[in-house]
Amino acid sequence: MERPDLTFDMVLTLIVALGALVLFIWGRPRAEIVALLTMAALILFGLVTPAQGTSGFANEATLTVALMMVLAGGLARTGAIDLLGQWVSRLAGKSEIRLIAVVLLVTIPASAFINNTPVVIVLLPVVMGFARRTGLPPSRLLMPLSFGSQLGGTLTLIGTSTNLLVAALVVDLGMERFHLFTITPPAFLLMLLGVGYMLTVGRWLAPSRATSASLLATYELREYLTSIEVEPDAAVADRTLAELRFEQRFGLQVLSIERGDMRIAFPNGSTRLHGGDRLIVRGRVPDLAQVKSLAGLSITGGSPALEEGINQELTTELGEIIVPPRSRVVGRTLTDLGFRARYRLNVLAIQRHGAPEHAPVGTIPLEAGDILLAQGSHEAMHELHRRGEFSLLGALDLPARRERRLRIAVPIVVGVVLLAATNLVPILVAALIGALAMILTGCIRAEEAYRDIDWMVIVLLGAIIPLGIAMSVSGAAEYIAVTLVDALRGWGPYAILGMFYLLTSLLTGMMSNNATAVVLTPIAFAVASGLGVSPMPFVVATMLAASNAFMSPIGYQTNMFIYGPGGYAFTDYIRVGGPLNVLMVVAATFAIPLFFPF
Repeated sequence: MERPDLTFDMVLTLIVALGALVLFIWGRPRAEIVALLTMAALILFGLVTPAQGTSGFANEATLTVALMMVLAGGLARTGAIDLLGQWVSRLAGKSEIRLIAVVLLVTIPASAFINNTPVVIVLLPVVMGFARRTGLPPSRLLMPLSFGSQLGGTLTLIGTSTNLLVAALVVDLGMERFHLFTITPPAFLLMLLGVGYMLTVGRWLAPSRATSASLLATYELREYLTSIEVEPDAAVADRTLAELRFEQRFGLQVLSIERGDMRIAFPNGSTRLHGGDRLIVRGRVPDLAQVKSLAGLSITGGSPALEEGINQELTTELGEIIVPPRSRVVGRTLTDLGFRARYRLNVLAIQRHGAPEHAPVGTIPLEAGDILLAQGSHEAMHELHRRGEFSLLGALDLPARRERRLRIAVPIVVGVVLLAATNLVPILVAALIGALAMILTGCIRAEEAYRDIDWMVIVLLGAIIPLGIAMSVSGAAEYIAVTLVDALRGWGPYAILGMFYLLTSLLTGMMSNNATAVVLTPIAFAVASGLGVSPMPFVVATMLAASNAFMSPIGYQTNMFIYGPGGYAFTDYIRVGGPLNVLMVVAATFAIPLFFPF
């Protein structure tokens, strides 16, 4: 194949693609916004038509991913996914290797058919609970959970959105349609290798992040709980907390108010202060000290340590809650949410990526994976978990909302898998039938189905697909492919396949796995054409490498989700995931052609 002449459209497409890559790696703005900017640029520059530019939102892969999320939501709301936690609880012993083996045993097959992200969301609290009961550091157990979910997600076409996306792209390139188990044989071999690694070398390399005996010490809280009395003639009397901007002005959070025999347990901005009120407040020493100089306010309760103060004053418990990846609260602050009034819980601190946030908790925009140290009643903690916007770490006994429909939800999902596996209908049609069945049988309500769809992923998929179209139409993919083939022609197809797997893996570690797949799929097809071999090995390599991202917390959202709870450092992923990635490159180079010959 001769290298095509470099045209203006090629250069412009490559500039847009490079700009998108830089923004994806930088992480700002959000991934779906980068995808929308890319789509807009391609249309404005005339690199794709408006119909091509918006075709991603009508793409089979995008719709299938959304429908699979509805199916997963139906399983979660009937308690089917929670059964995974109960099975793990019964099977797991106290030894570390047995715990890891059980986590993998449950995570891998579940991720193949349910989608790996919700599996990790459900099992993370379970694994954290085991870590606390056994005294094992969570860092020893959470990487196997995330890595196992990725390996399981590659086993079928519906296990991860990346597989569905690539399968849809190759149809547009003229290849045959992938079926549910098309990629299972090589993926199964890689999965076995990954399991063996995590039970041996990976377990030896895994970090042991020491956990503190006190939750409070983990968050570096240097704050105190005390009581402040509002004198009858105080300037703050007869004014609301919002009018006073109390927390911003004084640096103190009002946890409760005692007014005679009445107690206001969860005051909010509209709560009006009265003379004689006794305020239970939380704050740092300098902020508490200034109260002494404020007219009309006086400290009356001393300065007990926070943990002691909670026990004495509020008689409630501490708990950790985590922000799931697809929660509606991502990007919003606790103040925006009206968290205390809505959930009847006080957030005492926030951890992000294992490090405590020192800004006022009410002002911090929440991110997926953030861990919140909360204080409140046992019932309030469980109610928060049941709502699904947050997950309670360590909870194993949460009742299902619609457990009577559990026997309906599971057969629906099994039916979807059987329809797709037997090729009676396309996967999209099977998923649509299943999602409608979930709604019509009451396993999930329509409004809940909309909430359970991760719209960030859907927008990302729909908006980034036109980049793959532009790469093909403009000839940019062919130009890159011929350049690579010319540079590596003497190496042979096996070496080039290995290099392509490695390239995909490295790019996935720096940006979105779906974006990597979109950019590299047309290049993989063109590389195979340039070599005069079947494109299947290279396309399958793209699918597997983009879904098995172990070297970085950035490339795959399950890795980011365990970052904070495990107390991991970025280098931990390189140390544990790096060797596994190298093994995958070598194994995939020889395993893929066994089932998809050149």
